[in-house]
Amino acid sequence: MGAPEALVENEPLAPLTTFGIGGPARWFAQLKTVDEARRAVAFAALRKLRVHIIGGGSNLLVADGGVDGLVLRLDGTDEFGRIEPEFSDPPVWRVGAAVPLPRLVGETIRRGVAGLEEFSGLPGTVGGAAAMNAGGATSGFGDLVAAALVIDADGEVRRLTGGELSFAYRRSSLAGSLAIGFELRFPGMIAPEDLILKATRARERKAERQPLDKRSAGCIFKNPSGVSAGKLLDDAGCKGMRAGGAEVSEVHANFIVNAGGAGARDVATLAAAMHGRVRERLGVELEPEVKCWGFELRDTFD
Repeated sequence: MGAPEALVENEPLAPLTTFGIGGPARWFAQLKTVDEARRAVAFAALRKLRVHIIGGGSNLLVADGGVDGLVLRLDGTDEFGRIEPEFSDPPVWRVGAAVPLPRLVGETIRRGVAGLEEFSGLPGTVGGAAAMNAGGATSGFGDLVAAALVIDADGEVRRLTGGELSFAYRRSSLAGSLAIGFELRFPGMIAPEDLILKATRARERKAERQPLDKRSAGCIFKNPSGVSAGKLLDDAGCKGMRAGGAEVSEVHANFIVNAGGAGARDVATLAAAMHGRVRERLGVELEPEVKCWGFELRDTFD
């Protein structure tokens, strides 16, 4: 099985991230079909390359020097971008991993399907939401995943269900896997106008509490049990801290924003300072939520 035709070298990654930060991928492929995906995985196995999966580029910080290995991105214009509704009881939809999460949220609301209205305003793709179990403190996207289609290390398509899938706070067994599609089981049907109201409220809450008009990767740190990381960072006086072009948001202390020309080194330096301040002043050890490629954020902590 030959390399995918879409394979390129030294592809810039910064434009593919919400942070707008990072160097190039040593190898990169944007995949439109299952066959291309299978060939890409086989190419990586043959070359012994580490595979990275990029979706909407949120929750991601890429090293300034770029990423070794192979970065794969599913194209949302073809089979990986399909939404196939089924109005059973409960509703089960088949959804491509490259479908933008806002598009899926909008489709379910329009058709009166409950389950995603609280996700209104979240960026990224369905694949990314599943891999990191995006959502709130008490629920996550994984609650809706009945099955996942993945390309395994041998380049074969596998359907994972039940005990083959696991989801926890901001993590899942799908992390690092090339998931290409999902079966989502929703809790039921509700009047669209009720869902619109809930979605509007969710977006308004995010707009009030998060710097949505700035380039960021979302929350930098996970919430410790029973407390908000944002509150801890605020209490420790982190708002307004800077390192180069990176700045802690004045709106939400758990957001680092690219204030202009920030690099990954700036973000890592600032995150380390935030981590140290919370540990020293409040005695809490925060864990990173943002995913880093090309380095480990923990390695920058004292």
